[in-house]
Amino acid sequence: MKKLLGLLALTVAVSAVASADQDVLKSISATTEIRQGWTDKSGEGKGKGNEIGNAGFKKDNRTRTRWRNVVKGELTLVDEWNLDAKFKVQHDNDNHRGVVGTDANGKAIYGSEKRGQGWETNFELSKPVNIGPFETTTALGWTHKSSRAKTNGTQGSYHTVGQSNEIYFGPTFGISVLGQNISTTLQAVYFNTNGGKSADYAYSGKEFQRNKTEGYGVNADFSTDGKIFDNNFGKLGYYVELNNHLRDGGGKLVATGKEAKSSVYLDYIVGATYTTPSVAGFYGQLNVENEWEKHTAKHGFQNNFSVWTGLGYKVGFDLPVGTLTVNPVVKYKVVNKETVKGSFYDKRFYMSPDKEKYTRETNEVRAGVSVGLEVK
Repeated sequence: MKKLLGLLALTVAVSAVASADQDVLKSISATTEIRQGWTDKSGEGKGKGNEIGNAGFKKDNRTRTRWRNVVKGELTLVDEWNLDAKFKVQHDNDNHRGVVGTDANGKAIYGSEKRGQGWETNFELSKPVNIGPFETTTALGWTHKSSRAKTNGTQGSYHTVGQSNEIYFGPTFGISVLGQNISTTLQAVYFNTNGGKSADYAYSGKEFQRNKTEGYGVNADFSTDGKIFDNNFGKLGYYVELNNHLRDGGGKLVATGKEAKSSVYLDYIVGATYTTPSVAGFYGQLNVENEWEKHTAKHGFQNNFSVWTGLGYKVGFDLPVGTLTVNPVVKYKVVNKETVKGSFYDKRFYMSPDKEKYTRETNEVRAGVSVGLEVK
């Protein structure tokens, strides 16, 4: 976190001496957050230890612990036709817990079974153009993702187990009507993957005989969001996302020895968020969301229904270069009901009587802080 705050301080210093005809920083923020999940793994008796329901915040019921750090920002490139430039760097440090052995009485011993890291970097150039009530933004961007794991699960050095790159180009059309926002994004995509990464393709790189693939695709994303009410009782808003990502890679699959099929990744999200009125900077939130995912080239789907509660505090400080905002937040996921079928079945739920489908429930606590600067 010290490095993230140092980056913000450096940015403030640079912005303070920048002249009007130079590239302009619009905003930058840094976020650090700890996430801890729980599920019923250690319960005994009928209907227990089956990863269904809340068995309490017990040590042996812990699932993944994740420490996430994110830095992102936006600039205006004055010397480059006033293009907007956005960047994001995200790092995850994960510790997965589960059964690591048994004691002399045959009782399960729980502990760390796998450690991993994830990196995600995005850089995007865009140019917004307003035509009447319509806003059109054409973007050219690059996203790189990589995963790293310990040599033997929890010990040894980290090594890369998968990488992906996506280069995309295309417009986003948006319009606002009576406080409701509607947008459509159409993008041409080039992608390449290796190891365990997929870039939204139905097949990861390791599913190919060459342990990698590359190809082309199209992103066709549709979304809408808006306010249901915003008054002295707080504000309630909704959002809907219909994401459709076509991917067509080249190469023969390990499982069949045949050329891989093209596939469309479907990711449909609907949700609503209520935020209480702010009192001395403190506010509460309630979020309800459902996400459904499917690859058309494979059998099966994944569905996640979640309910979140949260408490935050937000305060701003006026500086010569802009407004510095500090926003600590604590969230609790009351329930996350995950139903998985077919190709999404990853054998985590080893006690499922149905090897085709399972449902698993988790709870999670997140605690973190964001520090951001909005430049004048």
